[in-house]
Amino acid sequence: MAHTAPTVFSEPAHRVARWVLPVVLGVVYGNWVAVNRRHGGPITGAYVASGVWSALAFTALCIAVVQVLRRLRRDLHALHALLRAVFAGVALGFLYSQTGDDIRPVVITALLVTVALFLLLFYRFHTRADA
Repeated sequence: MAHTAPTVFSEPAHRVARWVLPVVLGVVYGNWVAVNRRHGGPITGAYVASGVWSALAFTALCIAVVQVLRRLRRDLHALHALLRAVFAGVALGFLYSQTGDDIRPVVITALLVTVALFLLLFYRFHTRADA
């Protein structure tokens, strides 16, 4: 008899979370972008607008990545890991670039995070794959 993992949430709860989580993460991300851009200065309409646009873009891309991942075959571990790692690396790189720092540390940090996350996710997906 095969044992399956117990489901903590029902299917409707998963369906709601699939849309709510990217929106909440997008709001947090947009706020973080706006805070990084203003460097402790006064809050202006331009900073708020950049935060709103960043939140909308992050949310849309996050939902798109989730939808693409749901349509991929489960045995494509490297592609699943690569899509998630690239999304996280690009998001972190953009967030870091809003601080006004030089571009080299931004790119190096984003690449290191992307590679490290890819290796971690690939290992997780590969070791937990159904036989």
